[in-house]
Amino acid sequence: MSDGERLLIARRRRGWAAWKLSATAEMDPTTYSHIERGERDATIDQQRRLARALGVEPETIFKQVPR
Repeated sequence: MSDGERLLIARRRRGWAAWKLSATAEMDPTTYSHIERGERDATIDQQRRLARALGVEPETIFKQVPR
């Protein structure tokens, strides 16, 4: 399963639309969409902001999270 698929599942579990997660994570909606669809990788900062917005640890969603 890809990072984008795990992100999609976590977002849907919260019952959030993509725009809601991107706004909560203070991220451009287009950038978020590209990450969720697997068209680009999230930066370390984006990984942390998305995980924080979802209330999970980054490792829950992203395969490779630098320490």
